[in-house]
Formats: sequence, structure tokens, C-alpha cells
Amino acid sequence: MNCGSIGRIFGLFCAVTIAVTVAVHADDTSNDRVIAEKTEIIAADPTNAVAYELRGEAWYLKRDRDRAFEDCSAAIRIDPNFGRAYNCRGRAYSAKGERDRALADYNEAIRLDPGYGPSYTSRALEYFNQRDFDLAIGAFTEAIERNPKQAYFALIKRGEAYAAKRDSDHAVADYNEAMRRNPAAAWPYELRSTVHFNKGEIDEALDDCNTAVRLEPGSAGGHYCRAIVLLKKDDTDNAIRELDDVTRIMPSFEKAYFVRATAWRKKGDDRRAIADFDEGIRLQPGNSMAYSNRASAFRDMGENDRALADYNEAIRLDPGNQIALVNRGILYMKLSDSAKARADFKSVLALPPGDQWAVDTAREGLGFLK
Repeated sequence: MNCGSIGRIFGLFCAVTIAVTVAVHADDTSNDRVIAEKTEIIAADPTNAVAYELRGEAWYLKRDRDRAFEDCSAAIRIDPNFGRAYNCRGRAYSAKGERDRALADYNEAIRLDPGYGPSYTSRALEYFNQRDFDLAIGAFTEAIERNPKQAYFALIKRGEAYAAKRDSDHAVADYNEAMRRNPAAAWPYELRSTVHFNKGEIDEALDDCNTAVRLEPGSAGGHYCRAIVLLKKDDTDNAIRELDDVTRIMPSFEKAYFVRATAWRKKGDDRRAIADFDEGIRLQPGNSMAYSNRASAFRDMGENDRALADYNEAIRLDPGNQIALVNRGILYMKLSDSAKARADFKSVLALPPGDQWAVDTAREGLGFLK
């Protein structure tokens, strides 16, 4: 979703795809069964590299990256030429944020076992996570050829890589092919809706969101998709109802609380907005813009001390947050502290060009100060 495309306040969400569907993981019961079975095998034969690798994969699917890393590494120590074990450890490295090591393991996995398709998909996804979209597109193309079982996922991610490069035609082509291969899935519709949205094709975007909800009514992604488009259409009440569904289906989806808070602000209900900001910040305490937006709500309610505390926290988390700086400057003007207001406005202008509204407002603010 394009920054500013539904108003400057939504810049907080522009780096996040509105699709919240994730790759299908085996259910925990299945993973627990694999772990129990392989643990028995390892107890009987501590040199069984395959058992370690399979148990590592199960730990990874349970999102236990440390145990996954330990088991995958054990498999490599036992059999240094076991390609699949490098793919296994690479995924654990990726989950730990060690992307260069992850990529090295994927390359080694492919060198050792060029016929094992999942390693190609893993490598492509790592390029994507590193935001090297050109390499990602080439790698996903290879993954589609080498790993037909995961072609649907690779098409989706290649489409997202094209979209990140603003190549909407290729992105839509990949989403359409993903729909053809998996007609019951909502995810490609959610993603295609973003392309329509960014091109100003709002009705088409809503149609895709509606299809996503029809296909997977119990998934948060389609409802969130529809909420964003409804906000663009100024249908705030229905957008809030969609976001109610999102938070019911996925209570941990912090972005839904931030968007709903902004919707409440549009309706003039700052107390409900603050309650949503509170929950979103509880789930994502490091989000600078969340504090900045909650501060604005406090400021509009006349709770200046709480507003100032939130602006301070927003700037502590991100000293380059121009919106928080300029808004704190405005608050200082309201509190008749010209020196601090001037300092904040000058800080905005000293930063590299970023938010144009913040820059213009800082210049205007300096013009009012004596």
C-alpha cells in the first residue's frame, strides 16, 4: 500500500502488505508427533543425521528457532555433506535475523544437493527479505522450475517482488497465475487488491478484498484488506466493523489496532482511539509512529503531559521521526515554550528530506516564533 495513499496518518502502515495470510505450517499436533518420533530414533542412534534434520524442521515449524538451529547443526556435524540439513539450518539462521549466514547455508545446500527444490525457494525468500528484489525475482523464477510443489508460494512472493519494484503488470500476472493454481486461496486476491489500490482502482481493489473474504471468511487478511479500502472510500463505520473482525480472528495483529485507532480519530472518538493505540503499543512497544499518533490524540484531548511523554518516547525510539518532532514543536508552542518549539522545528529541517508535511509545518512554525 502506497505511503500517503489513504492520508498521511497511514504512513505507519505503508511498508506492510495488507495480506496477513502466511505460508501454511503443519499443525502443532503433527509437529509434536514428528519431534517425539525422531527423539526416540536419536536416543537409539545418536548418529542419525536425518532424524536430527527432520526434528529440526519440526522445531522450525513450531517457531522454536533455537532448537531448530541446534538440531540442524547437529545433522551437519554428523554428515557435513547433507544438503537438506544446510537448508534446515539456513531457515533457523533466517528466523534469527542472521541473513548472510542463512544465504551461505542455502547456497551450500544447493551445491550439495541441486535436486532438492525447497533450498531454491528458501534462497529466493532470503533475497526477498534482504530487499534485493532483482535477485529475488530471478531466484523465485528458478524455484518455480526446480520446486513445483512450492510454485504457488514462489509465484506469490515473486509477484510481491515485482510489486516492490512498481512493476504492476508482472505482479498481477503472477497473482493471476497463483489464483489459477490455487483457486480457493484468498492471499493472491488480497495482494492484487494492493496493486489496484495504488493505481487508484478502488472499486476493483474492493472487489478483490470481497473475494478474499468470501473464499476465507475466517482469515484476518481479507477483512483487513477490505477495511483499508473502505477507509479510502470514507466508509469509516464499515471499516471499523471489518477491523473488529480482524482483532477477533487475530488478536495479536497489532496493525489492525493502529488502523482502527485512526478510524476512531476520524470519527472524533479519541478515547476509543487511545484504547486501540494502547493495545497496539502493548503488542509492538518499539513502534515510534504509534506513540506519535497516540500523543496527538492526547494533545487533542488537552492531556498535554501525556502527549509530551508520548512524543518524547516516539523520538527516543526514532530520533529521525519528523512527524513526532514537528508535532512536539507544535505542542511546545501551545505550552508557550518557544525555545523548545524552535529547537524541534530546526531539528526537522536539519534531517534529510522526508515527510513533506512535517518540513512545511516546521518552516511555518518557525515563521510564527519570535
